[in-house]
Amino acid sequence: MIIPIAWVLGVAALGWALWCAVSALVNQAPTYAHRLALLVIEVVAVLQVLLAVVLLIVQGGRGTGAVAEIVGYLIAVVITLPIGAALAYGERSRYGSVVLGIAGFTLAVLVLRTTQVWEATRV
Repeated sequence: MIIPIAWVLGVAALGWALWCAVSALVNQAPTYAHRLALLVIEVVAVLQVLLAVVLLIVQGGRGTGAVAEIVGYLIAVVITLPIGAALAYGERSRYGSVVLGIAGFTLAVLVLRTTQVWEATRV
């Protein structure tokens, strides 16, 4: 896992979550710009996950439990935003922005936790 990319991803997810929360507070449904930002964040997340999987394979040395935990978090990182987007698409009111904000915050927490486990189990 590339730690600087993880921090950029976490900060971007938090910023996007805040933007979605402000949009919800002013009664604004998710816009095209919200979804475009979601797409950019998801591309960075997929890139980070692919790099992490390659590093897990190349570096080795981690215990089976640690690898399983990291892989579980990586799967959650990849699916969080698409699930949030699907739910928000069905709710075309300000509550769609709430759902996207929650998805962004969840992604930031997942990235933070994945980074913690990655660093704690580093060889």
